[in-house]
Order: sequence, then C-alpha cells, then structure tokens
Amino acid sequence: MSDRAHDLAERRASLLLRCAVQRRAIASEVGSIEVRLATVDRVAGAARAVASHPAVVIAGVAATVVLARTRGVRVIGHALVLITGVRKLVRLLGPVFRGSSSPENG
Repeated sequence: MSDRAHDLAERRASLLLRCAVQRRAIASEVGSIEVRLATVDRVAGAARAVASHPAVVIAGVAATVVLARTRGVRVIGHALVLITGVRKLVRLLGPVFRGSSSPENG
C-alpha cells in the first residue's frame, strides 16, 4: 500500500472514530433534553386537561362577561401597558445600576 493510501486510510479511521464519539455525545444530549421535555409534556397535558374542562371554560366566559361589564377590561389594559412600560424601563436602566457599559441583548 502506498504512503498516500495509508495516510488516507488512517485519516478515514480517525474520522470514523471522531464521528462515533460525536454521535454518542449527541445521543447523550438528546437523552437529557428528552427527560426535560417529558416534564414539560406532563405539565402541558395537565394544563390542556384543565383548560378543556367545561367548568373552567364556563368560568372563563363568565369572568370575561363580568369584566367587560364592570370596566375591568379597561383596568386590565391599563395595567398591561404599565407593566410593559416598567419592563422596558428596567431593561433600559438595568446596565446603569449594574455598572455595565454595554446594554444587554434581549
């Protein structure tokens, strides 16, 4: 076997080994992600079961009707605008209070 063919064979073996190691690392990461997502799936399933319960749906409709009649929707709207403004202000001034010279991303 020529030196070139031998070098290529070694390179191929090295790459195959590296691929196998990376495959195992990815499989390990996927396994840990699956464990975390299983918890999320359980919570989402429970939320879906509660949200689809007729009593919860009726209570939501009743709350909407009551809030609409009592100006509650307007109060909630004002509260949401206020909360949004406070969040933006905190995000804008946060680096100043932390002593950072560059603003956060996000």
